[in-house]
Formats: sequence, C-alpha cells, structure tokens
Amino acid sequence: MDDSILEKKIRTTLEKKSEEARVDALTSQRIRANVYGRIEEERNMKHRNWKKVVIAAAAICVFGSITAVALNKPIYISSHSSRNEMVRDYETAKSMMHGFDASAKVVEEFSNGYKFKEAVPKYESTHDEEHNMLEQETSMSFTYEKKGMEDVIFSSSRLTVPGGNPDEVLVLDDGTELGYHRMANKFVPPDYTPTEEELKLQEEGKLNIGYGSDKVQEKVSVSVYWVQDGVTYSLFSFNDSLTAEEMFQMAKEVAES
Repeated sequence: MDDSILEKKIRTTLEKKSEEARVDALTSQRIRANVYGRIEEERNMKHRNWKKVVIAAAAICVFGSITAVALNKPIYISSHSSRNEMVRDYETAKSMMHGFDASAKVVEEFSNGYKFKEAVPKYESTHDEEHNMLEQETSMSFTYEKKGMEDVIFSSSRLTVPGGNPDEVLVLDDGTELGYHRMANKFVPPDYTPTEEELKLQEEGKLNIGYGSDKVQEKVSVSVYWVQDGVTYSLFSFNDSLTAEEMFQMAKEVAES
C-alpha cells in the first residue's frame, strides 16, 4: 500500500478512536498531537515501520511523554523524538542533556544492573486549546538495558507534571516524593470495541487501551515520577517484574546523585 494512503488511514482511524473514547476534548487533542508527531518522525526515516509507530504513539499518549496540565487555562503538551538523533555514548548524551538543562540529573548505571544503552533528544511544546504553541523545551530521554530484561526509560522535563494517584509513595530525606505507578495495558486492533468493564477501568485510571496492534496484546507497565527543583523525572518500563522497592531504589539513585 502507498505510504501516503496508509498514513491517511492511520490518522483517520486514530482520530476516530480518540473521539469515540470516553475522554474529554483535552485528552483527545493530546492523543492526536502525539500521533501526528510520530507520523512526522517516521516520514523522515529511511525504513518505515508503521505498525511500530502506531503502537508507540498510543503508548506515549498514556505513559507520561505528554501530560495534561493546568496553568491559567487548560493546555496540552506534545512530545516527539527521532531515532536519527540517537546517541550511544553516555558522556556525549550527558553533555547534551546539560546543554539543554544544566541542573538535570542522570546516572550511567544502576545498582540493580541496568546500564546506559542509548539516548535521544526529546522535543516538547505546550499548546492552548486552539493549538497555539506557548512554550518549547528540548530534553533527553535515556534508555537503560539489562540482559534478559525489558529496557527502562528515564527522562526529565520542566514542562510536564506527574499525573494520577500513585499506588505507593516514598519520601526521601530531603522531602522529595517518589510516586510509583503500576498500569495494565491492552494494545488492540483499530476496530476493537472495549467492554463496559474495560471502559470503567479506563475511567478509573487502571487500564490503558492503545489502538494500532494487529492482535490483542496485554502488558503491565511500571513507573516512578518525582519532582526536584522544578524538573519532573520519570522511570518507565514494561518489565513488570521490577518491584516498587526496586523502582524506588533506581529513582533514589538519580535523585540523590
């Protein structure tokens, strides 16, 4: 199928699903903004993988790359990155991060064996309800690996704020609060119709449904969010074997670095 036709189908399908979902207009705007960002990213890549783009866009809409915040009026935050800018040297990635924000924290490896794998610049911008851009920011998203385990993604931002009620909270000696979240995720085909029970779980913030997979896939994600000196940090992974204690320890190692 021609790329332009497939792109149009992806846009149309995800727009339709975002409108059908029982969410407010702000959430719908956020979904579409990030889907479009991923489409633009993939358009610039030599070898395109639309299936991967759609699933990734669906995940990003929920897992903190964008967060609805309230300033003087409702706005949304869009975020995108490109693997064409991938950096695989830690010192280079750290230097780039501090070039964007000199006070941002990061570590090369964690005591549980996760080590730096790669990093990529992340471009964020805030928008008002008419989609006018208000602020822009560039930060870094770091990926850590451990043999036989799912990767862990670490990022920081001055535009996003933690959302939702954490399942567990750990308060550090300096008063910093670390919030742990565990989320059920269901990636489904574009024509999937959620059950009443699933819609209820979505409204309660206990389930994320992402459209774009060729078959139903279920995964559990874990994450920790915290704020220090105006910077929001996050650790995220589909490795649900990581316990709250282990995630808290990883977050603590960054927070106290």
